[in-house]
Amino acid sequence: MKNFKPENLLIGLFLAASLALFGWFNMSKPRILVLHSYDKSYAWTRDVTAGLERVLDSKHDYRLRWYYMDTKRHPWPEYRTSAGVAARRVIENMQPDVIIAVDDDAQQYVTRYFLNDPKIRIVFAGVNNDTSDYGFDRANNVTGVLERLPLGAIRETLLIADNFKALGRPVRLAYLGDKSESVSGDARQVKGFAWAPVQLTDTARVATWPEWQTQVETLGTRADVILLTGYRRLARSASDKSLVPAHEVVEWTERHARVPVISGNGFFTEEGGMLAIGTSPYEQGEVAATMAIQIALEGKAPSVIPVATSSQFIVTMNGSKMKARGFVLPKVYEAAARTGDKYIP
Repeated sequence: MKNFKPENLLIGLFLAASLALFGWFNMSKPRILVLHSYDKSYAWTRDVTAGLERVLDSKHDYRLRWYYMDTKRHPWPEYRTSAGVAARRVIENMQPDVIIAVDDDAQQYVTRYFLNDPKIRIVFAGVNNDTSDYGFDRANNVTGVLERLPLGAIRETLLIADNFKALGRPVRLAYLGDKSESVSGDARQVKGFAWAPVQLTDTARVATWPEWQTQVETLGTRADVILLTGYRRLARSASDKSLVPAHEVVEWTERHARVPVISGNGFFTEEGGMLAIGTSPYEQGEVAATMAIQIALEGKAPSVIPVATSSQFIVTMNGSKMKARGFVLPKVYEAAARTGDKYIP
């Protein structure tokens, strides 16, 4: 014991206490899980994440984890069911204080199993359906932001386009989408919207690529413009369940449609489309993240935070395809697309 020095013991005790305190501090931080329905490469997911990251910061006093269910690329019931089970296991193991659950599949297969759980608070985003579809209207641990198509802005765009002004009659609009869960909500919104003076002639939803091709050709004879939302869940045929790539769907539709085709999703132009007036994914992320911070750090109960509805939209545009269709809009549309870095020459 000749070499024993009291100061070494004190240093050791200090380091041990510091490590214990550091461990306790980190363990006591609120835990936030961001649960995405889709994969991180999907443009919508990418941009919602950008909105989330504008608010969420790893330097804050919480622990953050990201999880992707990847159901957009694997839409089959058995996959979505197993993805939901896997996500629920993550939640049970992690025991997050707050779940930010993005898009409808995350609600259908995961969050509705935790309604009124006293240990878990839920913030949803990107929900196209109604809160009652998932039981959220009867839960005290849920709030969030609904995704609603900017149908008023789309109607305004159709009324102001030069090529439609010359018709001398109401603009005829047809809607087309796939049979995914999110499009169920989209179709409900389109059908329930007061389009006048625009005339909604058709709303169609299909499951296969041949059906889609037929509808594009048919709707082009009955409408002046076709509105699309979801088109990622199209089976190659009735016997081939492999999905047709989004770029293939959009590029074929653009080439074969007799009338202009627009979308309510901003990523449409990235995939070969002409024009989109889409719900802002950035707003969805920012609002959901702000709510999560209020719950995790400020101690607010979800029940006192009102459910929000999307109010912002983005404009994305392909200038050459607009010109080819003779689809002329006021310059402010191009300026908006350029400002958001969503303009393709």
